[in-house]
Amino acid sequence: MNSLPRNWFIAALICHLLAAWFSVGHYHDDEYAQILNFATAKVGIDMQSQLMWEFEAGVRSGFQPFVAYVLSKTSSLAGIDSPFFLAFIYRLISAAISLFATIIYIKSIASEITSKSALKWTIFFLFFSWLVIFTNVRFSSEGWACSFFLMAVGLYRYPSAATKTRFLLVGLCFGLAFLARYQMGFALLGFGLWMLFINKQKPINIIYILLAGFVTLIIGSGFDYWLYGEPTISSWNYFIWHYNGLGGGISEALPEPWWFYAYYSAVQITPPLTLLLPFAIIGFWFMFPRHPITWLSIPFVLFHTLFGHKEMRYLFPLLPFAPFMFAMVAIKLNERYLLLKRNFFKYLWRFILWSSVIVNGLLVILVFSLPASKEVALWQNCLGTLSQDREPLLMVLDQDGSYSDPAELNMDFYNINKLEIISVKDESHINELMIKHPQRELFYASRKQNRSRQLDEAGLSHELICQALPNWILKININNWTSRASMWRIWAVTN
Repeated sequence: MNSLPRNWFIAALICHLLAAWFSVGHYHDDEYAQILNFATAKVGIDMQSQLMWEFEAGVRSGFQPFVAYVLSKTSSLAGIDSPFFLAFIYRLISAAISLFATIIYIKSIASEITSKSALKWTIFFLFFSWLVIFTNVRFSSEGWACSFFLMAVGLYRYPSAATKTRFLLVGLCFGLAFLARYQMGFALLGFGLWMLFINKQKPINIIYILLAGFVTLIIGSGFDYWLYGEPTISSWNYFIWHYNGLGGGISEALPEPWWFYAYYSAVQITPPLTLLLPFAIIGFWFMFPRHPITWLSIPFVLFHTLFGHKEMRYLFPLLPFAPFMFAMVAIKLNERYLLLKRNFFKYLWRFILWSSVIVNGLLVILVFSLPASKEVALWQNCLGTLSQDREPLLMVLDQDGSYSDPAELNMDFYNINKLEIISVKDESHINELMIKHPQRELFYASRKQNRSRQLDEAGLSHELICQALPNWILKININNWTSRASMWRIWAVTN
């Protein structure tokens, strides 16, 4: 690893192992509901929860649910029956794929970054950015799409002899990135146009890439058939659904402002450095108009900017390209204006950089300390360990009757003991259930504020047995903030 400090790789490996172990659960509900829950249904478990409507519509790829299913069956044969350890295996595999892709990518860009200092900082943020670590260990569509797409770009531009095998692998990785997340088609389109018009790749090599990608898509249709039980092209269903659902075009529905991604990427990643990120990306596009990262990122960002529903996770597949873009713009500006020879800019840059490193370090500690999903943490530390002697019943507050809160806790993948989960409109309903189920042990869950007081008013004896946040955070109870915080709490209740 000529361009890769060995001790940095070891440190990055340790960080990813720690994140895979401690950052339990999912970042977004889609990771659970549309991957793990689909796989759980295919395993044949008698489920309390319903599959998301996306299953009925056939709009989600069967790729990752199939991987989860195979790993579940394999671990079962190996005697692993803990869903939490199985989820750790999912995160561990995700981390391994991400790190491998990152190493290939670093090798492919090292020669372009002419400043040794800029190269080291690029590698640092690719390995140790809190958000990179957090997303790298997620068994999510965004995470896997990012890893395989990054691997494909890195392999394509890898500093070695071009071979048939290499281009076939590029096509395979592009295909897997698309299967993981169909929106990657816009980045693939941009990169493909760059290959044709800027890179002017040999037709035979493009054929190899297309052939491998096409075979991957055929395999993907097999995953879809396995998942839905009938011939299905989920990618086609997905884009048709979006087209029809938005009344004929993405430009007709813009509930979020166009500047959403620029604002949130600046303030939510690693300030103060990322306050400059939107300017660095736009600057890169103008300074390096023929670069492949410009060509792949513009259509991807443009689509998501025009698309009405916006979430930061939608742009996660571009995350590893940001440090490189930042470094290239910084080098270009410094060469042109000699900024670092001026004390004001030199010391300002050092302040921004090192204060961002400190902020990032604190956020990395939080990644190791806090669960990605508080609901999964509750299952791991509390609900999954309840004694089954008295047939426990979990009652979840559902004041508006939408079932949104009970659905958050109703996770069949983790509920191996078949804990029954029902909704209650308020605490007075619990008394009725006690009369109806005198022999059962009752538990009550809510993430609304002041429910302990409501239990008292309902005449119920209760004992708090679990909270969503770690004890070390709850002990920092300045001004008794925990009593007012909205977070999951679980009580054992008696009359």
